[in-house]
Amino acid sequence: MSKEVENLIRKLLTNREEFFDKTNTLNSDGRRLLNKILKLVLSNHPELRGLATKTRKNPTLENVTKLAEEILNTHKTREN
Repeated sequence: MSKEVENLIRKLLTNREEFFDKTNTLNSDGRRLLNKILKLVLSNHPELRGLATKTRKNPTLENVTKLAEEILNTHKTREN
């Protein structure tokens, strides 16, 4: 996984007031950033497609965090 993906995930999760609304759901800027992340990730990790779809349908902070953890864990697993 590229450093770019890691930086985008960090940006999405550390700037909650910018990318999430008051109900902790992604706003339009957050959805654009999530889609950019998924475009970069899914070509190399198609096994994450199901979780990505679930997160796009219900983009809560909890679901976005789970997806981010899976992306990072999948990358670490493939490196070893």
